[in-house]
Amino acid sequence: MKIKICGLRTPGDANAVNEAMPDYIGFILTEGFKRSVDEVSAQLISKFIDPQIGRVGVFVDDDPKRIKRLVYNGLIDIVQLHGNESDDYIKDLKSGEGSIIKVFDASGDLDMDKVMKCPADMVMFDAGKGGGERFDWNKVKDCKRPFFLAGGIGPGNIKEAIDFFKGSQLYALDLSSSVDKGGSKNTDLVIQAVNEAHGN
Repeated sequence: MKIKICGLRTPGDANAVNEAMPDYIGFILTEGFKRSVDEVSAQLISKFIDPQIGRVGVFVDDDPKRIKRLVYNGLIDIVQLHGNESDDYIKDLKSGEGSIIKVFDASGDLDMDKVMKCPADMVMFDAGKGGGERFDWNKVKDCKRPFFLAGGIGPGNIKEAIDFFKGSQLYALDLSSSVDKGGSKNTDLVIQAVNEAHGN
């Protein structure tokens, strides 16, 4: 199972992920959120991150020109859209480089038809905007396209998630607050999470 560690903010966070080697890390690059980082900080942290780890930029209704620039400049490999971005917005972004993940809120009613028609390369299911809350996994178990799972996942219930979605299209798990301690990524928790996801 692939795993993404989201919400990196410091060079220390980079050290934690390098120890654990998840498949992806995430920077929240839209201002105004608990774990937001500016471009300069993200560039600095990125220099410390093992190049084998995919870098995801998380955006919420941001300027598509800015997103394209950050992909073109090599700061991020993948764009994660966590707002109300339309299909046309996504198609415009796809005219540039990098893959796109579109996040769908699964805490309420979920339009699976809309999920299936979404032009993004991949989709993610979360409960709201990264609040660390778990939603009813039954809602997305039968999704017919590969997806990321977020919301309330961490060391201790990763195996439960993998077992629950066995035979499904679950592609990767996305963690953030569950591997934080004191406002930064805790190396031991990140290692535990990655080992559980990778089956080590």
